[in-house]
Amino acid sequence: MRLPVLLLVSALVVALAACGTSISGINARPDKYYQHKVKFTGRVGRIQFLPHETLLEVADPHGGRIIVRAAEPVDAQTGDWVQVEGVLVPEAKIEDVVLYDVVTAEEVKRSRPPRFADLM
Repeated sequence: MRLPVLLLVSALVVALAACGTSISGINARPDKYYQHKVKFTGRVGRIQFLPHETLLEVADPHGGRIIVRAAEPVDAQTGDWVQVEGVLVPEAKIEDVVLYDVVTAEEVKRSRPPRFADLM
């Protein structure tokens, strides 16, 4: 009797984990997330260090990419998995260049790869 309940609960947990915010989901409907806090996990594709901030290109397992702007130094390298928490802004001016759909990060920390990458 307990096994079916345990299986049901674990299936619900997996389904809810798959419903989290992803980079591909943000890219599909950015207007839904503008000026809202987002939290996602991805792999660092590129890093650019600027005098007062760091720019990261973060990609999800499905190939969706997004630019992350971090005011604090980031403890990550290209290829590392990171968890980003911040606010999606429609545009940001970075050294006389305007970039669109940028996440202004409140926190960027190293993470492990997602367990169910195909469900994200």
